[in-house]
Amino acid sequence: MSNRKMIRGALAAALLPLGMAVLHASEPVIPGTAAVPVQGVVGGTEFPGIDRAWLRGGDFVNVDNLRQIGRGLSKNQVRSLLGNPHFSEGIAGVSRWDYVFNFRTGVDTHVTCQYQLNFERESRRYLVDTIHWDGPACLEALNAAPEPVAAASPEPVVHTLSADALFAFDRSAVQDILPDGREQISRLAASLRDGGEARITVVGHADRLGDADYNQRLSDARARTVRELLVQEGIPASHITAYGRGSTQPMTHCDSGLQRDVLIECLRPDRRVEIEVTGLR
Repeated sequence: MSNRKMIRGALAAALLPLGMAVLHASEPVIPGTAAVPVQGVVGGTEFPGIDRAWLRGGDFVNVDNLRQIGRGLSKNQVRSLLGNPHFSEGIAGVSRWDYVFNFRTGVDTHVTCQYQLNFERESRRYLVDTIHWDGPACLEALNAAPEPVAAASPEPVVHTLSADALFAFDRSAVQDILPDGREQISRLAASLRDGGEARITVVGHADRLGDADYNQRLSDARARTVRELLVQEGIPASHITAYGRGSTQPMTHCDSGLQRDVLIECLRPDRRVEIEVTGLR
C-alpha cells in the first residue's frame, strides 16, 4: 500500500469524529452538512515556505468550519470560520491568505497541509475566488467516505475563563496574573492531573478594541501564559496545545457608540480563555 493511501486511510478514519467533537452545543447543526465536501484544488499556485508562518506548528482546524469555505465568502466570514491567516501577508488590502492546518491521524500523530485562499475584489469587498491545497493527502482524506464507527467520540469539556479574571486588563504575562486567576488555574489543574491521557487545548480570545494584529498577539500570549501555568501545576507539556483566535470569535453585540468604559465592560465576555479537555478517563 502506498504512503498516500496509508495516510488517507488513517486520516479519513479520524476526521469525522474529530470534526464533530469540536462543535459546541449552542451551534446549529444542519442535517447533511457532514457530507458537504471540502473545497479546493491541489497545486495551481505558489505557497510560502512553511517556516515563515507566524503560527508555528499550524492550527488544528474545525473540519466542519472548513466545509463551509467556498467561493463568494467575504474576508470577515472566512475569519469567523478559520481565524486570521498564518503568514504576515496582512488582513486588509491583500488578495491572498495562507494557512497551515493539521489533521489528527492518531492520538499523538497528525498530518500537516498548507491551504491558500485567493480573493477577487468586488466593489469594496474581497470575496473568495479560488482555494488551493499544497498536496492531495489532506483534501482526499477529508472528502473520503469515512469507515463505520462503533460509537461517536465524546465531546470535549470546555472550561471558559474570563480573561479579566485571569489578567489585569490588556495584560498577558505571568506576572500580570491576578491572585484569583492563579487560584482558578490551580483548581482546574488539580482536576486534570488524574485525567490519564487527556488532551488539553488552550484558546485565547480578545475583544474587538485595537487592531487585528495586536489582538492576535494578545490572545496568543494569554493562551501561552495559561499553558505555562498548567505545566507549572503538573500537567505534562506534551498534553497541552495553546494558540489565540484574536478577536475573530466574539460573543457580544455591543454598540460602538457606547462610552469607552461602558463598551469595555460590555465586551467583557469576548475577553476569555477557553480550555478544551478531551480524553478524560
